[in-house]
Amino acid sequence: FWEGKRVLELGTGTGLGSVTAAKLGAARVLATDRDGKVLALAAQNARANGVGGTVSAASLSWGRPGPEAADSPLAQSWDVVIGADVTYNRDAWPVLFETIEAARVPCLLSASERRPNELASLQDAMRKAGLTVELVDSPMRNGYGADKVKLFWVRAPQGPTQEGAGKGREGIL
Repeated sequence: FWEGKRVLELGTGTGLGSVTAAKLGAARVLATDRDGKVLALAAQNARANGVGGTVSAASLSWGRPGPEAADSPLAQSWDVVIGADVTYNRDAWPVLFETIEAARVPCLLSASERRPNELASLQDAMRKAGLTVELVDSPMRNGYGADKVKLFWVRAPQGPTQEGAGKGREGIL
């Protein structure tokens, strides 16, 4: 799945998702966050893992970009958006959903259940926001990852899409 893909990571943190996508064959990966220190760490980790030529880092504040955002990462062409541990703050869900929608490509989110019924609430909120989402069980078979982590495969929004946006999740896990 990842071979040759252009990947946008939201809320990169350490850059693990970006480094992993690059190691799995992505052609171009952009690790985004709004914290400059986090971006520097993600870029450092990409270089340390031998994928500094594939992974770059850039600032991105979530939400629907305005007309002045022609240079926003969301204005670039991507095949898939990824995000891990970006759903812990319920107050940020609406702008996260706007960001996913603005990217106009499929999105894979990893989320963990920190509070009772949190993942069901997240799935419901995504659907109410107009996103088409498929809940995928974690590939982990034991422990916290098996019990409390789910993957959310969000289909590309309908309407004009970027090249490659309609492709499914086959081979992603």
